[in-house]
Amino acid sequence: MAEAIGTELLDVLAKLAHRSRALLEPPDAPAANHAGMVAFWLMPARGEAAFLDSLVAKLAAEHDAPVFKPHLTLYAGQMPAEGAVKVLNSIQLPQSYDLQVERVDSSEIFTKTLFVQFCAAPELQQLSDSLRAAVKGDRSYELKPHLSLLYKALPHEVKADLAKTIRIPFQHLRFDRLQVIAGNDHVSTRGDVESWRTLAARDLTLAPRHS
Repeated sequence: MAEAIGTELLDVLAKLAHRSRALLEPPDAPAANHAGMVAFWLMPARGEAAFLDSLVAKLAAEHDAPVFKPHLTLYAGQMPAEGAVKVLNSIQLPQSYDLQVERVDSSEIFTKTLFVQFCAAPELQQLSDSLRAAVKGDRSYELKPHLSLLYKALPHEVKADLAKTIRIPFQHLRFDRLQVIAGNDHVSTRGDVESWRTLAARDLTLAPRHS
């Protein structure tokens, strides 16, 4: 009997040790040339980013929503991550983009629950087209320049009221960094938002690197 109990105890301890190792070991990183959902994000300059980070965190706390880095998506699609990073480092860029704020708005789309809409900017469209062409992306991609403030399924009235009450203290927002982000194929849940990870970043003031 004692021998049987001892054997069972050793089996339990072995299983616990295996589980502990699994929790401590990092998950396998995706292959750099594996095609997945990758996006190019234009990031607000430091002064604007501080205000927007605070606003996103406040809204997330009030509505039990995920916290994320405020950004403007220039292009997103299925592409090899390694190729996207190479494009990030080699493409010609101005030192910054200054975009005119049009309004704060809401929608029924999860990724545009509450957002800042920008006026059309030809130079931004040109950058989006250049990125898409460089990664041989989908020609049907349509740039709709906006910066999301909240990702959460909320009643229409709540979202509309938020859009009316939020004030952005800038007539223009300046963007001076570009990032490559990878994440889940679709964004419709908190988990999808929290899957985002930064693969590479570039300050727009830095000259391109050619490999």
